[in-house]
Amino acid sequence: MSQLPGNRPTLKDVAYLADTSIATASNVLSDRDDKYVSEELAQRVRRAAETLGYRPNLVARSMKGKSRNLVAVLVPEFWNPVFTRIVVGAEQVARENGYLLLICSTEGDPQRQEEYLHNLAAQQVDGYLITPVSEDGGIIERMASLNLPFAVVDRPVASSADYDLVAYDMKSAAIRGVDYLVRHGHRRIGFIGWDAPVVRPRLEGFALAIRDAGLNPEECPVHLGELSRDSGAALARECIEHGDITALFIGHHHIGEGAMAQIAGMGIGVPDDLSVVVFGNPTWTQIVMPGLTCMDMPDAEMGRTAMEMLIASLRGTRRTTAKVWLDCKLVERGSVRNISGNGTKETKEVQNSYDA
Repeated sequence: MSQLPGNRPTLKDVAYLADTSIATASNVLSDRDDKYVSEELAQRVRRAAETLGYRPNLVARSMKGKSRNLVAVLVPEFWNPVFTRIVVGAEQVARENGYLLLICSTEGDPQRQEEYLHNLAAQQVDGYLITPVSEDGGIIERMASLNLPFAVVDRPVASSADYDLVAYDMKSAAIRGVDYLVRHGHRRIGFIGWDAPVVRPRLEGFALAIRDAGLNPEECPVHLGELSRDSGAALARECIEHGDITALFIGHHHIGEGAMAQIAGMGIGVPDDLSVVVFGNPTWTQIVMPGLTCMDMPDAEMGRTAMEMLIASLRGTRRTTAKVWLDCKLVERGSVRNISGNGTKETKEVQNSYDA
């Protein structure tokens, strides 16, 4: 058949090639289930659209109150590999379901976050995934006022309103990491971390595990600071110099970069002089020597789960909100020394208990 007129194929062109009406072609390509179309005719329309390279005008559809198949993801920063992997997981599910992803960085700025939310609503996105910049519960009410489905990712906020959430079970993960060190004979364990409410459950889990193991809190110093490499270096030095510790639990992988550089600069060997566990599993924890035992956060799974929840809400297949807490897996490498006297047998028993 000769090429149909026009530079960009239209719905009329599809209908002409499929030998049907424009209304029928629209019903098929819009996946409407309230209008009966035979399977043979539906396939004919889809083949015609594929042959012509037809794509629906999403802006025009949105003006008619229809979905644009456009969703937004707002994260605090792009430099953090955790959020990179969250976005990758979310994008995979979005693409598989025919949605286009808009990715925005709020850079931890509440004002920037508000501007993005309202500007994206003006662009008629269908819904949001958001990692809030703070614990301000008002964000839930403000997002609800936009009348668009959304899900909160990674950082729960205190709000009387119900909302969808996918987050890490950070407290349980910290407990698991401390328990691992205790089973390897460590009783003087230091903790360094980011002094921020969004990661406070990590410190709470550390403190709870220290108490339940019967350790002396005064022999398990805690030092908190800013989220930076320089802060990590300073915190590690303070914790090591002011506490006679045999193990260090690093509560954030970004702080861990500075901490490990400081430990090496002080001439301290890992794990011979000091055992280390770090919260998070970026690439650098795997390539340093020895590799660091860590609490691996299921970042991509978080993105996939949150996007699946959002798309289900957009399609009306779920009516109630849900909160999903993802487990963090302990990954054993070479940064923890067994000083319990049980040698290899103890290490194998511990690893098996976490793989179960």
